[in-house]
This record gives sequence, C-alpha cells and structure tokens, in this order.
Amino acid sequence: MYNKKKLTGFTLIEIAIVLVIISLLIGGILKGQELITNSKIKSIINDAKSISTAIYTYQDRFKAMPGDDDIAQTHLNDATAINGNGDGLLSATEQQNLFAHLRVTGLINGSGNSYPKHSFGGNIIVYSSRGNFNGLTVCFENLDGKYASLVDSSTDDGISNNGSVQDANKKNSYQIGVNYELCWQG
Repeated sequence: MYNKKKLTGFTLIEIAIVLVIISLLIGGILKGQELITNSKIKSIINDAKSISTAIYTYQDRFKAMPGDDDIAQTHLNDATAINGNGDGLLSATEQQNLFAHLRVTGLINGSGNSYPKHSFGGNIIVYSSRGNFNGLTVCFENLDGKYASLVDSSTDDGISNNGSVQDANKKNSYQIGVNYELCWQG
C-alpha cells in the first residue's frame, strides 16, 4: 500500500493569472500618472495664455499695465488697490500688485496680491522683461527640467534657450532633477 499525500499549492495557471492581474494594475497606475502629468502640462500652457490675455484686456480697458497702473485706485474703484508708478516697468512690488489688479477686475480668480501657483507648485510671475525676452513675460518658477522640456516641446521648439518659451537663465538644455524658471513671451 502506498501512502498518498495530497500536495497543495498553486498551479502554473493560477500563478500566471495573478501575474497578469498585477501587470494590469501596474500598467493602469503608470498610465494614470502619465495622464496627470499631461493635465498639469496643459494647465501651465493655459495659465500662460489666460494671464497674458487678462493683462492685455486690462491694458485695453484702462490704458495701463496692471501692477504699474499709477491710478489703479481710480480705475478699480478700490481703496485697497495699490497704485504703481506708471513707468512701464514692473518692480518686484508691482509684479505682485499686477495679480491684485487682475483679481479686483475679475480677470483672474483669487484674492489679494500673492503670486498664483502653477500646477507643479511654483510661483507664476510676470516680468516686463526677463532672460532673452523684452516685453511682457510670464514665468513659472521651480519647474523640474522634465516638465519644463515637455511644456517647451508642446508649445515651441523644445530648446531651452530659443523660441517663445525659454529658461530665464538661458541654460543650454533641460535636465531632469534641475529646477528651471520657464518663461513664456506674452
């Protein structure tokens, strides 16, 4: 007489099914992360366009640059609005006032004069000139090279020191893990 022991365990088919399920889950997670990144890139592009449009709308309406508007209190009918000096340039204080002026007019959302944040968490700042650009320039601070390159490639030539989207510090290329101040010529 033979003593037959029943062995228990997983068959190769069961193991294969589990591996397929795990692979599908990992693939779904990675695809989800890619969708989130693409959404953030599109958000930065839309922010640049909407801020530029808001500034030009303010200029059309009041014949002055928001932030630099020397009679902003009168234009905005708001005693808390801080007048600029009207010299056509944006000082550091006027850069923040620019967003306050745009918010009071309802051209952008929010309140106060703080810099808005972009989708990757850094400040959005508007300059009267920056880097290689003269004139209205919308910049996104602390943007990792991976994402700066994606934004630049999506809207321009992908070259960090050329075109209408560039690194403010005129670096020759984007590197992953290095933060950039990506500027958009408005």
